[in-house]
Amino acid sequence: MTSKSNKIRMAKAAIRKTGKKKPNAIDTERVKFVDYKDINLLQRFMSDRSKIRGQRIAGTTVQQQRDIANAVKNAREMALLPYAKRVSSTRAPRPGSDREDREDRGDRGDRGERGDKYAPRESAVDAAATENTDVVEIETNGEEA
Repeated sequence: MTSKSNKIRMAKAAIRKTGKKKPNAIDTERVKFVDYKDINLLQRFMSDRSKIRGQRIAGTTVQQQRDIANAVKNAREMALLPYAKRVSSTRAPRPGSDREDREDRGDRGDRGERGDKYAPRESAVDAAATENTDVVEIETNGEEA
């Protein structure tokens, strides 16, 4: 004898199983052989980021899914399909980040220019010599050196 909760669980499972079957592009087009050169067919089984869609999402059988996966892998190897695509999405600007504020501050903002940490440093003598830039005229008695 089954319990009441078990009957309810079985009824819910029966409802889920009777869902609508996904349309299969291979069966509807009557494709006999999945070829790696048929890019239009293979792209139907790939996501926008070039991932192979799962069997449940694509609505294929196990054998068809295996054939599609092998054909996609061969097409990628032959450079007919990309391994991955970059998807650019436009994001809303973050609050508090206005473009006008950044342009007013300049390239480095309030921090100033960054020094090169690999450049040779001046010694203390060189720094002192460059600071004393007073020009001293030497008087000569009309003789040229």
